Amino acid sequence: MESLEKMIDLYLGSDLGLWALQQTPPASICQVFTLDEAIAKVCRQLGIRSYLENANSVEFIPAKTALSVHYPKILKPHLISRYHKIYNLHPAYLPWGKGYYPIFWSLWENTPAGATLHEINEGIDQGKIVAQIQVEYYEHDTGGSLFKRVREAEKQLFLDYWQKIAEGIELPSHSQIGEGTYHSKRDFFNLKTQVNWQEMTGQDLIKLIRCLTFEGYTGLEIELETKIFEINFKMKANDL
Repeated sequence: MESLEKMIDLYLGSDLGLWALQQTPPASICQVFTLDEAIAKVCRQLGIRSYLENANSVEFIPAKTALSVHYPKILKPHLISRYHKIYNLHPAYLPWGKGYYPIFWSLWENTPAGATLHEINEGIDQGKIVAQIQVEYYEHDTGGSLFKRVREAEKQLFLDYWQKIAEGIELPSHSQIGEGTYHSKRDFFNLKTQVNWQEMTGQDLIKLIRCLTFEGYTGLEIELETKIFEINFKMKANDL
């Protein structure tokens, strides 16, 4: 086995985490942390050590560096400190979009969208920035359509940097400039399920529905009498 100095720990979640695993030679991976059984299954098939539990509670020998790709848990300080450097791939153009559901918030608040590779520190998405790709969006974009372009930007950053991270190369980085934005899960779900839509202008209501439209997920949820309705947009087939 190669020296741990030339290997990487991966913290993976979602379909992007599975994609990242499939792009990385198994010989370059020391171990994988995930809460996703599909990712753990691929690790077993490839002979990669994996932990299907919260990484903050695991005893292990770390590689020198690590990369998180949509890992669903916040890494605790005691875990972060075990690495020389640990990086995160985040679907936002930091410092805008810290926290949860950044693609939605970019559209809704008219702030920059994109993907960022950054160092992980004790703050949520507050670490120094290594690289970014800004993704433009348009009046016809839904949350789902913007998501697809941001996802491609994330993939590009991963392909550009994973090997350098695994080799322990010191990546230039800079502090985030400005406060940017942060949103919690509660912020998102309050707007999605409890907004006072009757008092919104028609233009704002249409915008909110557009921002919440994401294939495979419920859109805006409203209550009429005792019934809950889900509202989203579907583009006409000839306009796709």
